[in-house]
Amino acid sequence: SFVSLEGAEKNLKAEIKDWDFDAVRSRARSLWDTALAKMDVSGRTDEQKVIFYTSLYHTMIDPRIYTDVDGQYMGADGKAHKSDTFTKRTIFSGWDVFRSQMPLQTIINPVLVNDLLKSLTTMAEESGREYYERWELLNAYSGCMLGNPAISVLADAYAKGICSLDMEKAYRYADKTSRMFGNAELGYTPNPQSISKTLEYAYTEWCMSQLAKSLGKQEDAVYYAKLAQSYRNLYDAEKHSFRPREANGRFEAWPEEGKLKEWYGCMECNELQQGWFVPHDIPGMVELMGGTERVIADLDTMFDKTPTDFLWNAYYNHANEPVHHVPFLYNHLGQPWKTQKWSRFICDKAYKNKVEGLVGNEDVGQMSAWYVLAACGLYPVCPGDTRYEISSPVFEKTEIQVGEGNTFIIRANRNTPENTYIQSAKLNGMDYTRCYLDYRDIMKGGVLELEMGPEPNTNWGVNN
Repeated sequence: SFVSLEGAEKNLKAEIKDWDFDAVRSRARSLWDTALAKMDVSGRTDEQKVIFYTSLYHTMIDPRIYTDVDGQYMGADGKAHKSDTFTKRTIFSGWDVFRSQMPLQTIINPVLVNDLLKSLTTMAEESGREYYERWELLNAYSGCMLGNPAISVLADAYAKGICSLDMEKAYRYADKTSRMFGNAELGYTPNPQSISKTLEYAYTEWCMSQLAKSLGKQEDAVYYAKLAQSYRNLYDAEKHSFRPREANGRFEAWPEEGKLKEWYGCMECNELQQGWFVPHDIPGMVELMGGTERVIADLDTMFDKTPTDFLWNAYYNHANEPVHHVPFLYNHLGQPWKTQKWSRFICDKAYKNKVEGLVGNEDVGQMSAWYVLAACGLYPVCPGDTRYEISSPVFEKTEIQVGEGNTFIIRANRNTPENTYIQSAKLNGMDYTRCYLDYRDIMKGGVLELEMGPEPNTNWGVNN
């Protein structure tokens, strides 16, 4: 208990009534069997199934329960509170988990997403700060990392129609958060980490514009939509690169290593990796970077130079989060077969069934959530938008328990290590030519059937 000794005693008596070790072990195993049964995969090897279910297990550990069995929890004001309407949770590794972990939970466990958002909202209220923390830990405002990831989770849940929050209060806190941490003052965020901060704030400012529009706040929608374009203010066409700026407007000196210089205006990465983070305006990013052909060539070079063990490197560094959406950008560029190639390749090479089975930190479920989604053949490039990219599934069949008793099935016929590429698709028996699905298509249940082959079909999925 985080509340009291009495609370700990209540928890103990409620959860371990008989002091029978074998019975406790059996119950724990049964609970995990039930939780993991939300997804069922078949085909391919037992080794791949162990990797998949280990990953799925990792995604279900946090954000963990912070509430006693009687509904009491310790608030951010240092006082005990009680809730009968949600389960208070803690450990929100925001900068990491907004990308894959929370979008995965919107599919398999939307109640958890609401619990998290209500937990962050009560923390903002009870602390008296009235803004959302980016990396919450036991009610602490740690300020760890950067961006406004809680706004991403909020906008994503609201766009998907699964929010059960007081949205006026949530919006008020989100608005304050964005005005405290964002690009409004200069049209960019100055050093340190100017590139990472500007791009990530621009994305959550887009999230704010979407929320404001949906809530009928037109003036705010226009205000935030303009700020969402702040990423443009760091781009140097001569260097073909985003560059960090100081508060006086000057660019930081160009390094000898160029785009490969780690920490050059970036958090734990380089410009080549962080510079792709404009998920809310991919057409604008492509235009800024010189057009589709040049962007594809740059992506091709990035992947071609990436080491096949995917350990920490200057190119596609899967060990860290800023690049996690990058393989799926090809879907937006008219070459979805490259998304299929690289997502499958990363699943095969970056995840192992061993003690050091991940190429980077788990980061509270994010690294594993990436695998779970990609192994299913799905991925959200831009949380807050309801689009999920279709890629190459690892398994021949994946069944996902969604919504109220619905099941969404992904079949990949003739799926083998060689048959990486989608030849054609059907959704609920009808020919399907798009390289993405909408969240609502998934949640109402149905069947996505993919025909797989050894060579790319350069005609399928190219029209967005």
